[in-house]
Amino acid sequence: MPVFDFALRLNRAPTDDEIEVLSEVTGGDGDVEWNPDTGYGAVTFNREADTLTDAIVSAVHDVEQVPGLRVVGAGQDDLVTMLDIARRVGRTRASVRMLVNGQRGPGGFPHPALVTTGGEKIWNWPEAAAWLRDGLGVAVEVPPHELMIADRLLVARAALAEEPDERTRAALGGLLRAS
Repeated sequence: MPVFDFALRLNRAPTDDEIEVLSEVTGGDGDVEWNPDTGYGAVTFNREADTLTDAIVSAVHDVEQVPGLRVVGAGQDDLVTMLDIARRVGRTRASVRMLVNGQRGPGGFPHPALVTTGGEKIWNWPEAAAWLRDGLGVAVEVPPHELMIADRLLVARAALAEEPDERTRAALGGLLRAS
């Protein structure tokens, strides 16, 4: 059976007691990463399963057995800057900037996933990697599509959970169930 590597982002940094419980419920195939100062928490997995989807779903169920912990995202080093992109594909930052601005290449580079308050643009690596592979023929590993879908669903689920208006939560939650 194949082994899949991925990370699940948590709603907060787990406590020491929760880390012990996480170790038990994940069967030892998850490593907890946390920073109590920033509130960041994640569990990285090396999970054996028939498919990546099965691995992600079972890991989410395992993590959420710990009262108070919720999975709010999934990924594999998903967010990148221009410099990160340049390093991953062996180009200069200036070369990547020209691709982003449409001054080189076929155009249509993906839009940034976010822009920091300082103005730095951040891209979703799976989208940028797919564009580099498909648009330029760059040999780059593109993270699995299932991981991107899982991340988007988990982010949406977390946003719904934070919505204070029950009616809005129920109506928008119906969009997640409609497929």
